[in-house]
Amino acid sequence: MIRSSVGVLRLGFGVGVTAILGVTMAACGGHLPGLATTAGTSIELQSTPVAVYDPLTGKTKVVLEFQVRDGAGNSVDPSTATLQRYVNGQVVDVESVLATQDTKLSSNLQLGVVLDASYSMTQWQPPAFEPMKKAAYDMLQSIRTQFSSWGTFGSSLGWFQDKYVCAPSSTSMPDSAVLSIPTPQAGDSTRLFAATAQMVDRMKQIYDASPALTAADHFAMVVFTDGYDNYSWFDASDPSKVPPVSYPATGGSFTCGGTGPFALSDVVTKLQAFPQLKVHVIGLGNQIKLSELTAIANAGHGRLVSNPDPSQVSTLFGEIAREFTTIRRDGITMPLPPGDYEYVEEVTAGGGTAHVRFRFHAGDATATVIASSVTTT
Repeated sequence: MIRSSVGVLRLGFGVGVTAILGVTMAACGGHLPGLATTAGTSIELQSTPVAVYDPLTGKTKVVLEFQVRDGAGNSVDPSTATLQRYVNGQVVDVESVLATQDTKLSSNLQLGVVLDASYSMTQWQPPAFEPMKKAAYDMLQSIRTQFSSWGTFGSSLGWFQDKYVCAPSSTSMPDSAVLSIPTPQAGDSTRLFAATAQMVDRMKQIYDASPALTAADHFAMVVFTDGYDNYSWFDASDPSKVPPVSYPATGGSFTCGGTGPFALSDVVTKLQAFPQLKVHVIGLGNQIKLSELTAIANAGHGRLVSNPDPSQVSTLFGEIAREFTTIRRDGITMPLPPGDYEYVEEVTAGGGTAHVRFRFHAGDATATVIASSVTTT
């Protein structure tokens, strides 16, 4: 199935997994062999590649961001992938491939994180509540480190506990504030849909308030739970019945309040109305409802990862962190005369091979990629 969103082609290749394909460019040299595609490996472009013509040198530069995935949809360490680039059937010369320092483009990420702070998180053996907070903190730190040399990274934290949905009192609170989420009390229920819907609204507000958005601006969410929603049906929006509360945290405090009732369909509708937001879901334990979590991940064009073993909470967060930290940049610069060309990017990893093919214009100020020509095999 192919869906179009903000100039990016999205090709679904598995449950809860989406490949995002944009476009690129390359140069000349050897010969293009028969393109034998091996099942299992795929390429996922993070945004529409940038093509720029330099009138001083007569060269066209193209840079793209992408991930390589294996047959299970897991991101692959980019250092283990082999790339080959072709223009009009000819291998790109080595001197035409951009050096790493030449591929630096501004890339910005706004990430929303929703955590399950219900009582069940403390009842696993071993308990999963404290490890969840530490794993979320480590995830935020690793992503922040990745983007420190690329552009900007902003995070929005939310968590749910019984009838409350909570958020930091200030956007300037540090990542370590997540470690201050209070231990839940016995009986606290799961308000997953309400907390997820509220975070989608918060991310939409950030999106709407961001000026001059480009393909380099990314919006994503990570939702974590160890159970199924059993309390979002309850209308907790009346502050006289559900008075707001606050909890101290590093750099500020968490403000918690009730919300109106929400169903899974409400969350899906909000996500469908905000296609620029990519949502990944983490399910821990054997009490989750995979059908509900899959519906959220599919509506958010993201991934669902799960494990029944509570000791694997850090592994689950680490796998989702790789969605942001295994992005590779590549590109070319070459003196192509004005005209249209065909480009093929070939990626080999883990014994599998995948290709992206499209046409582009180069050689003058109208350098661009013909988005409608993009195909993947």
